[in-house]
Amino acid sequence: MKKTFILSVLCASLIAGSTSVYAASTGEIEGPIQQVTAVASDGRTRASWGYGTLTHANPIGRKPWAYATSSTYNGNCNVIKARVKVESGGETDYTSWAIKYNSPSAPSATIIARTETNVTFYGLHDFQDTSASGWQHAITSARY
Repeated sequence: MKKTFILSVLCASLIAGSTSVYAASTGEIEGPIQQVTAVASDGRTRASWGYGTLTHANPIGRKPWAYATSSTYNGNCNVIKARVKVESGGETDYTSWAIKYNSPSAPSATIIARTETNVTFYGLHDFQDTSASGWQHAITSARY
């Protein structure tokens, strides 16, 4: 009975007419989920062991979010790490380091900004190819 009544009201409202909806822009437009990529480097060698990707979005009416993924081009790294730093509302927050051993990638946890505007995300990406090698780093960023 209750379902029949709800369906009747819904059908009547659809038949009665349509409603126009307008939205105003405040200077920030929500886009789809976006990605920023940076190549890892140690500042000396030309070869890169991998790259970092910051995946982020700014949903309308909600706070922006992001997560970082560190990935190799081919094969595994001895140690691969990813983390996100976010500056918003005058505060700085971090995810825990995602650390993987002998792995091709490491995805961090997702972090949500404290505010909806004036937000900067930084993806921090670290790579160690072998236990005897040094470290390569990449930093990605996005701002809302």
